[in-house]
Amino acid sequence: MKEPTCSVRLIKGPPGTGKTKTISALLWSMLIKNHRTVTCAPTNTAVVEVASRVLSLIEESSGGGSKMCFFSDVVLFGNEGRMGADGDLNRIFMESRIRRLRQCLMPGSGWTHCLSSMLSLLEHPLVKYERYTAGIEDDISELILEEKEVRHDLVTRMKNENVQTSSRKEKIMELQKKLQEVQKSIQEIEKNKMSFKTHFQSNYKSLEKDLKSCVGIFCDDLPRTATSGENFRCMAEVPPLLNAFAELVQSESDERLRTLFESDEDGTDRSLFRNFLSHVHDGVSFELKQARTSCLLKLKHLSAHFDLPELFDSRTIEEFLLQRAKSVLCTASSSYRLHYQQKAQPFEVLVVDEAAQLKECESLIPLQLPGVRHAILIGDERQLPALVKSKVCDDAGFGRSLFERLTSLGQPKHLLDVQYRMHPWISKFPVVSFYGGTIADGPNVLNRDYERRYLTGPMYGSYSFINIDGGNESTGKHDRSLINPVEAAAVARIVQKLFKESVDTRREVRVGVVSPYKGQVRAIQEKLAGAYATHDGFSVKVRSVDGFQGAEEDVIIFSAVRSNTAGKIGFLADINRTNVALTRAKHCLWILGDAKTLASGKTIWRQIVADAKDRGRFFEAKDDKDLSDAVIKAAIDLDEVESLLKFDGLRIGRGGGSRSGVRW
Repeated sequence: MKEPTCSVRLIKGPPGTGKTKTISALLWSMLIKNHRTVTCAPTNTAVVEVASRVLSLIEESSGGGSKMCFFSDVVLFGNEGRMGADGDLNRIFMESRIRRLRQCLMPGSGWTHCLSSMLSLLEHPLVKYERYTAGIEDDISELILEEKEVRHDLVTRMKNENVQTSSRKEKIMELQKKLQEVQKSIQEIEKNKMSFKTHFQSNYKSLEKDLKSCVGIFCDDLPRTATSGENFRCMAEVPPLLNAFAELVQSESDERLRTLFESDEDGTDRSLFRNFLSHVHDGVSFELKQARTSCLLKLKHLSAHFDLPELFDSRTIEEFLLQRAKSVLCTASSSYRLHYQQKAQPFEVLVVDEAAQLKECESLIPLQLPGVRHAILIGDERQLPALVKSKVCDDAGFGRSLFERLTSLGQPKHLLDVQYRMHPWISKFPVVSFYGGTIADGPNVLNRDYERRYLTGPMYGSYSFINIDGGNESTGKHDRSLINPVEAAAVARIVQKLFKESVDTRREVRVGVVSPYKGQVRAIQEKLAGAYATHDGFSVKVRSVDGFQGAEEDVIIFSAVRSNTAGKIGFLADINRTNVALTRAKHCLWILGDAKTLASGKTIWRQIVADAKDRGRFFEAKDDKDLSDAVIKAAIDLDEVESLLKFDGLRIGRGGGSRSGVRW
């Protein structure tokens, strides 16, 4: 018999065209249709982004009338430290889910223990109370016996005249003190002795809390295939029933509550008519009796029909979850763990995000999962490729992706041809230069309301190239990665202005600072020093170009770094990296760089500088006093006199001043 072949589909997703949204919608439809899927990506960042979107769709469905999907059917797994799956993602992250389930699966304190204890309490609370009072009586009896012994000792000591006077008095005082303590203990026990109602409520409240916690965890974390839908519905009905019963108990007196349990101590269900007669006879709330009966029915059903798997350690719980989850998300390299799930139902669909950034050999790990019938590769070969550090390996094609190989072999691709992220002033150059004008702007970005003005002045419009010719590139102190301290100072000043404006206007702003060099990323991070990390409504992320693929922010400030007399720009000339750098902004993109250096060679940056000038979006840093002051101060701190002379914003006069306020 011929084995079924695996169909492969390619989807090309240029920046801002809804690639992640397409993936999440696809995974959503697979969940609805009950098909098992595994979703992979080359990086933790990409996987987490997809997982967040899927989570949002499930959240939205829980309040709508469409067919429900459940958090418990989706699992995100990987290295907990590197993935950074916090916040809402904890609901589907494997390690977090395991920790929660272990609490409910423990035999001595979990669900089974709480369920049996609650049933016992609701059926025979008087028996429990009698044991409680018997224990108190035993304690009091022991104390009374101790009191008699102390009193006897005391009388004996007081009659004994042979003992020395001082010693006798000291011992008598000691016995008197002990007698008082024993008597006080007896009084305290009698005083703190709980009534039947208080005792019942105390036990009930504790068990109710634990049961509700387990129900919530099972509904969110236990795969729906673990038990019947009826059991899940029954569990969902338990918390409101327990809560209603607790409220009714609160309004009953101790005597009438005793009457309820005395008249039906065996916990058996009685007819509505018998309950009504009992209600008329003993005056106990009819609603309270019915609430108790409803609770017992649901709890007994779960006790009889809900069999928990015997899972007590993390490894077996993980296997259980991976075998039953409908949708699994992980990095391509982590998907090797799925090969060991022999008892699991096979995955039918494989989705690979950022497929053009995934090495061909690495993509074979999830592709070889047994049962995969459809593979959907989503990526863009015009964005960042796979990272290969060895030149020999790179020359041998080791960094090529399966997406790229299939494209070269003529495999058709579905193009996502509308971008919904960038303001048209930002998208114009990338769309024409990298995609031949095949991408259209979505109606949302064409709307006049999409334009944002976060800072005043033409320099801070939707798109700007800000020329900073007063800085010099140099090697950082940590490694050989390049830095440009003057540019870093300019970036820090712009971020400071954005922060002040955000605070003054109470306007939310998300800022991204991007640079192609890790050294510059570190230098800018040191400048900012986490000053804006905790302020509500304002956030700033500083990352390399590679670290920003797939991300977006309201404002992107790009620091080009390169500034030298030779006109060298190194790997900044890489078209793919430049494409990613220029397409992260939603409303404003401000490029900071030395135009002379960047435009010296025959690279894409010559076109970028020329385009900015043609569109009237080319500005000099010296024309903004704040930037001018920041650049001059940075140059002075670095003792770069040549940079100061090169920066035209500084006018040095023999008499003593400059328009920037720097004295000589």
